[in-house]
Amino acid sequence: MFISIVLSNTNQLSGQEKVRISAGIGFPETLNIGTRYQLNQSQIGLSIGTWPSSGDWLFDWKSLVSLSGDFYYHFGGRSIYSDLTPWYGRIGLDYFRIGWESSIDHNLESHLRFGRDFYIDKNFGISLDAGIGYFLKNATGFSHLFPALGIYLFQKF
Repeated sequence: MFISIVLSNTNQLSGQEKVRISAGIGFPETLNIGTRYQLNQSQIGLSIGTWPSSGDWLFDWKSLVSLSGDFYYHFGGRSIYSDLTPWYGRIGLDYFRIGWESSIDHNLESHLRFGRDFYIDKNFGISLDAGIGYFLKNATGFSHLFPALGIYLFQKF
């Protein structure tokens, strides 16, 4: 019975380590907070971000707001702090709206990035990634193809 209790608690702990929260800055995600859930060598992530406006409020409805969903596949290298390999490919979709003085633009873009997790210890680390993005819906008039990049601090639970 004691072995069953220990084994069940071990499984619960390893399941908890598959969730991470992050805070970072990137383009086009802006200043963001997010979460990822690990499934073997893959992760599914969601984040929400914003950028301060020049109005009376630091963050208001005229700010840039972003919502992101991503799929990560980890494929190479080793880490002494995680069973998740540190190198990854990332594909995702971002919706963001920009509030201008006279209008609001709604945009949708997809991106492909490659990056690496750098673990500080078993629970903390930094992620860096870069790649290309493409506007699927471009209300702003920006170039359709653009660099996509980001840096994120994360904590595993």
